[in-house]
Amino acid sequence: MARRFSDGHVQYGWSGNGGYFSFTGAHLLEWYQNSDAVEYLFGLGQTACVGRVGSENGGCSIMETNAPTGRPFWLGDTEREIFSKINWIDYGYFYDLDHKWYYIIPGPFRIKLPLELVKNNLDKAGYEFEYRRKLEDELLKYILDEYRCTYSDFNEFIKKEGYDLEKVFKEIQCDGKLSMYELFSKYHKIFAYFDDWVFIKSDDVYKDITEILVKKKGDAHLETCTW
Repeated sequence: MARRFSDGHVQYGWSGNGGYFSFTGAHLLEWYQNSDAVEYLFGLGQTACVGRVGSENGGCSIMETNAPTGRPFWLGDTEREIFSKINWIDYGYFYDLDHKWYYIIPGPFRIKLPLELVKNNLDKAGYEFEYRRKLEDELLKYILDEYRCTYSDFNEFIKKEGYDLEKVFKEIQCDGKLSMYELFSKYHKIFAYFDDWVFIKSDDVYKDITEILVKKKGDAHLETCTW
């Protein structure tokens, strides 16, 4: 869980186990949408579970904010640090300068998207796993097709490296979808061409993707709030 300050610093740390949307994400949207509530939550210190406002005092069973450690969240200079202190993180939640929560998919690319977009694309059981897989598939298709055709520098890079895109598509498929980790392991030069963050925009009702933003890697990372 992380938030960005207006001076550019980023505060981040542990929000607890079971971080999938139906637990942590849904709670953040339900009880921590405004700046005062977010300030209160981060003021508790790192937690084992995010629950209702005030629930850290007990009496709310499963909705309690469990075990506030009192240990403050870490402070960094960039969003790129938010997964740096804890290994094997599967979910990230980021409160940005626009006072909105974003869902972050850790991986070779850090995929940032509006948290409401996840909420509106859960499966029948209320989970986001299939949607995460779909997003990664759409991202790789975009990079290898639309982005390549739109940005001449990347197209020239593909030609210079001698990549056969039909072969690339074939080799990174897994269960009929493109695999981010296959691209990372088999075609690391393609992955390394880009900044390691991706920003996904949605329509006003947070149902459909309207734009996938990827950037060529530069000398310094540009924070996604500027994209």
